[in-house]
Amino acid sequence: MDCTLHRHLLEAYLDGELGFERTLEAEAHLASCPECASEVQSWKDIRMTIHGSDLYHRAPARLEAKLRKLLPQARIQKAPWFQRSVWAAGGAAFATAVLLISFVTMRPAGPSAANEIVASHIRSMMADHLMDVVSTDQHTVKPWFEGKLDFAPPVQDFTADGYPLAGGRLDYIENRKVGVLIYHRALHIINVYVCPAEGKEGSALSTQTINGYNVVSWTKNGFEFHAVSDLNTAELRDLAQLFMP
Repeated sequence: MDCTLHRHLLEAYLDGELGFERTLEAEAHLASCPECASEVQSWKDIRMTIHGSDLYHRAPARLEAKLRKLLPQARIQKAPWFQRSVWAAGGAAFATAVLLISFVTMRPAGPSAANEIVASHIRSMMADHLMDVVSTDQHTVKPWFEGKLDFAPPVQDFTADGYPLAGGRLDYIENRKVGVLIYHRALHIINVYVCPAEGKEGSALSTQTINGYNVVSWTKNGFEFHAVSDLNTAELRDLAQLFMP
């Protein structure tokens, strides 16, 4: 496990989100890496402190009494039982309406293409399936896609610009096969998802951040591109510009 490229594994380990095999892998890494072990222990200490009972303080008696006086409890108790029932029924109906509205408006929408791409980017590193073909030569990577896709991804190497090509792989986004080109920027991995634009016109770069990952999207020459990485937005856009001469 690489401390830089697979840091999210430690976070998932701390949250108990890893399967049995990944948990063993994380624990083996922690046993051999004092730096990561120290950081994880710090996270655990912070959580224990936050959940500790010593952070709970009962309100002073004078403040509690003052707040109780502000409550309309006394007036409600003096009201006739029928009036109290009406208010109770009205309050329950209002609460029910609020809950229904909250459920409808706050219910998460179905996964978008960008969400799927970010999830795919994370899986590719967690499942050790980053590349199907490992090569820095675009003339090796481009022919590899032949026969595996019904289109030819525009494979380019940008080593001279600081974005060396590392390889490629196949993936499945929104019920269709897509080609993925893998680039490096220092220690950062960049996945560039490529598929036919399907009638979409060329578009300018658009940027969004999902779960801490930046996604830059654009269309050019009949292709739709999505570059995703934990790399900063400015440099990710610089890579995108290289596809748009």
